[in-house]
Amino acid sequence: MLMRMKTKKTLILETDASGFSAAGEIIRRGGLVVFPTETVYGLGANAFDAAACAKIFEAKGRPQDNPLIVHTAQVFSLARLASVIETRAAALIKAFMPGPITLILPKTQDIPAAVTAGLPTVGLRVPSDSAAQQFLQAAGVPVAAPSANVSGRPSPTTFDMARAAMDGRADAIIRGGDSRVGLESTIVRITEGGLEILRPGGVSEEDIRAAIRGCPVYGAGSLCPGDTPPAPGMKYTHYKPQAEVVLFQGGKWNPRIAGAGGKTGVLTLTEKHAAFPRNFLVREMPSLEEYARRLYAEFFLFDSLGCERIFAEYPPEEGLGRAVANRLLKASGGNFFHR
Repeated sequence: MLMRMKTKKTLILETDASGFSAAGEIIRRGGLVVFPTETVYGLGANAFDAAACAKIFEAKGRPQDNPLIVHTAQVFSLARLASVIETRAAALIKAFMPGPITLILPKTQDIPAAVTAGLPTVGLRVPSDSAAQQFLQAAGVPVAAPSANVSGRPSPTTFDMARAAMDGRADAIIRGGDSRVGLESTIVRITEGGLEILRPGGVSEEDIRAAIRGCPVYGAGSLCPGDTPPAPGMKYTHYKPQAEVVLFQGGKWNPRIAGAGGKTGVLTLTEKHAAFPRNFLVREMPSLEEYARRLYAEFFLFDSLGCERIFAEYPPEEGLGRAVANRLLKASGGNFFHR
């Protein structure tokens, strides 16, 4: 797909009544608005307008078979967008919405095929971020929105990242704050056998198991060639900065990388500064929550500093660590320095 050139004049809107009103008007007339959420910044269009949603794919260079997530401000609005909300879906909605979770549900006829890549299901989300809520209420329609990045690159979690990615591609960008979660939403599909986590995120597997006890919860299977992914983040290259990402595991650091050439950044969960060459830019993540919240912003920082390589510590695969690990594996292509 040819990518849209940066030819639009992009408005910068503030998080006030005037800014939200202008953003809502742009959405209703078929334009694109970048807006903050607690997960990442989204690139939004009227979910009922197929032509407007087609602009999202053009602006991002996004494959047409990669479905979009539909955002709404109120939980009760989900009934207009999903043809069936069964008991387990209702329990997840009660436990986690508004919040960083997306449910894959059978869609109503109001949702055009352009949003769902022709699938009979749609991803639905109610964000908890105050600015996102006010924007969606001002829009007055559900908003289809993937992350506001060029396809394949890290999602923006700060206004500066969103502006760098979408200035000239979107009609407006809302100047929000930094994303509180920092990773895309958890995506869950309800199946006959239980609950399938298609993408880990801010709502952990443990959270879901605690909310619906006795219901099997499992991860997504592999896609076959030619399959349309049921949710974003499953098929294509994602989250990759310009720098090469190399993963390492704590306690297994190999000092041979001291001889690696080029400017190098490091993301580490524990302070190991003595193990790194002095010319490396080391950024310590004091917790998994901070790792998740700052991951994409650190990628952006390292790229802006001209780093050729980023060494990133692979986190424990539990709780939020599963989501961080998922993004690191995608960003690195599974490239481990020492495992």
